[in-house]
Amino acid sequence: MMVYLLNVFLLCNLCVAQFSDIYQPVSFQTAKLGDPVTIECQINSVMRKRLWYKLTIGRRLQCVAKIDTFYNLTTFGDQYNQFNHRYTVAFDTIKNDLSISATTWEDIGTYYCGVLHLNSIEFGPGTFLMLKGPKMNSDSVVQQPVSKSVQPGDSVTLNCSVHTGNCAGEYTSVFWLKNSHNSGPEMIYTPGNKSDNCEKTETGSQQTSCVYNLPKKNLNSADAGTYYCVVASCGEILFGNGTELNIKRNSTLNSPLDLSPTVVVLALSNIVLGMATLLLVWALCKSQSKGPTEETDGSSESNQISDAVHYAAVNLAPRSSSSRPAKMKYSGDAVLYSEVRYRQQD
Repeated sequence: MMVYLLNVFLLCNLCVAQFSDIYQPVSFQTAKLGDPVTIECQINSVMRKRLWYKLTIGRRLQCVAKIDTFYNLTTFGDQYNQFNHRYTVAFDTIKNDLSISATTWEDIGTYYCGVLHLNSIEFGPGTFLMLKGPKMNSDSVVQQPVSKSVQPGDSVTLNCSVHTGNCAGEYTSVFWLKNSHNSGPEMIYTPGNKSDNCEKTETGSQQTSCVYNLPKKNLNSADAGTYYCVVASCGEILFGNGTELNIKRNSTLNSPLDLSPTVVVLALSNIVLGMATLLLVWALCKSQSKGPTEETDGSSESNQISDAVHYAAVNLAPRSSSSRPAKMKYSGDAVLYSEVRYRQQD
């Protein structure tokens, strides 16, 4: 019983550990420039203070809004005071959605929904908002290859060609955005100076073409996803068509490595429970076998007694055949068996 209760306790702890209090269903969201957009968030928490933060493409963390569900009050951050007429937050006991009435280029970034605890802030996985508009020319940013499949442990280099037109390459900044089903959006900034990541090629049409590379080494399953090249050039923000990176795994070799900790713990707990059940059955069988054994021993002993030969001893006393006593010598140890009975067990 104790092992069973321990198993249930472990399962309950696993369920609680896997339960997420903050859930953002969309990790990569696109909208047209100037259109309204709503970034969804669901919160299951007793904490009344909620937050919205934004990570800009320049890697700046900005507070968008603070919400107090008890007083039904929403306060916007300093950077968004001039835009607060475009931002609204609709919330209830679970919902905590951020809406933008008319999107601009400044709205591009990763939005994190959070809960304010006593001494910490808990954030959701995040939602990256990408805008498409007339300034975004699909031919300006070209990614190669469109799709790439590699083995775990291999290396690959993703390429991004940027045509900046009359704008010089020095005024162009590039970073990579990774989106996958297993995790939230991730911004990747290549190290080094711009000159280290850009190869300039002058063309006859007075355009500057730069090639940016993203090297990836020792790949594993966590590197799988779609990588977008994001370019900020001459006041514009351009996105590439994306490169999908697939990691092919050998199911025979990697199946033990793919087991999640939850599956391992559940398997171990079931093994322990099975062993405890076997021990309990063995103990019960042993306790029940003691009664019949004693009865069997008693019956066998009685059978041995019943099978014993019974002897009737008769002592001989001296007798005289006449009145004249005769002298006889006899031994006290002499015994005459007058009857022998043998009792055979039925």
